[in-house]
Amino acid sequence: MRLLPCLLFPAVLAAASIPELALQVAPEIGADALLRLIEKGRVKGLTEQRRTIERAAELARLARETVLRRPVPGINQVKLPDVALDRLSLETRAIFALTQLDPDEGAKLFRSLQRPTPRPVTCAEDSYDDITAYVALLRVFGTTEDKLAFIQSLRSHAELAPAVWLADEEVTRGALTGALARLTGEERLFTGLLPDTLAKFRSLNTGDALGNYVKRNLAAEACRESGEEGWQRRTRAAAAAEFQLELPPPSLGAGVESRHWLADDRQSQVMFHELLFTRDKTTPQWQDKFASYLQRIREGKTSFHRQAEMVAAAYIASPRGPIRETVLTEYINLLDRTSLQRENPAAWHKQAIALPSSVISLPEAEYESVLRAYERSGNPGLSLIALQQRQGL
Repeated sequence: MRLLPCLLFPAVLAAASIPELALQVAPEIGADALLRLIEKGRVKGLTEQRRTIERAAELARLARETVLRRPVPGINQVKLPDVALDRLSLETRAIFALTQLDPDEGAKLFRSLQRPTPRPVTCAEDSYDDITAYVALLRVFGTTEDKLAFIQSLRSHAELAPAVWLADEEVTRGALTGALARLTGEERLFTGLLPDTLAKFRSLNTGDALGNYVKRNLAAEACRESGEEGWQRRTRAAAAAEFQLELPPPSLGAGVESRHWLADDRQSQVMFHELLFTRDKTTPQWQDKFASYLQRIREGKTSFHRQAEMVAAAYIASPRGPIRETVLTEYINLLDRTSLQRENPAAWHKQAIALPSSVISLPEAEYESVLRAYERSGNPGLSLIALQQRQGL
């Protein structure tokens, strides 16, 4: 099957400003768009700046994800999006922006936040709740009592390393020592965060508490990967050596498999590299093989993320001209029809900004072609991204 150009995008959205488009997209995407205007100094006048920040904060409260999900080191190699679109990260940006205008109002907005509680991490989880943004706010706006209450109720390894920022008084340093004495479990998270935890706690005088924390958690049941040769095993061995501990073979639990399409689908990987590195991409044979690759993507039972990755990769691999235009249409149609715009706006946005970010280093005409396609898509989210790109946001 030979590929033919097909640029039948919906009618272009009427010209709209970023504040207008911000109200037509998912709340977290709109909040980010308004905050970028503030952070780049594009909003003039104190009244309008405050109104923009307050509107962004209102939208942030409607975000579906409460906190940033960060990959567990050594387990999940997925790159985080360039901008965090969870409620906590967005509200943190709004609070610091408002503080620049009115410190009292910034502190008041901080007081309206609820403390996030990280979800437990099992051997089936490859990511964790990162509450670092909240600790950063607590460090600036919290009283000694606030900081002490946070440390005394600390229950997750995810809270431990950031809490070092709060150890600026003897009473909070003492509370951190107590936290080290009670934290056990979540071995995958313990091991993944161990280098960072040790780096931060070495500067504190915790007596034997840090060594006992390491010893107790090394003795707990471990996830499958910690008993195999690799990063986890070396990390645990290094910590044991630092505190002169014996490291017996761990009792092993479950594990998690790779989730990257190139690792999961060997045949697609081989096809993609053949298409990418073929010198002559004008032959009917190459076009037929490329069409088969696109058909494989369409018919595959992969997630939206993998489909988007594969189509974007196909765009880069394709030659300039009608074939590349066809792939671009396919990519935009995929972004436009996915229910992920409503169900997980942060994940959708990560994929939507991936292609403009990838082609910005290509000839200018390619970058312009992608932006025009986004503008002509009829999708407010894609139109917003194109407008932000054009305005350097």
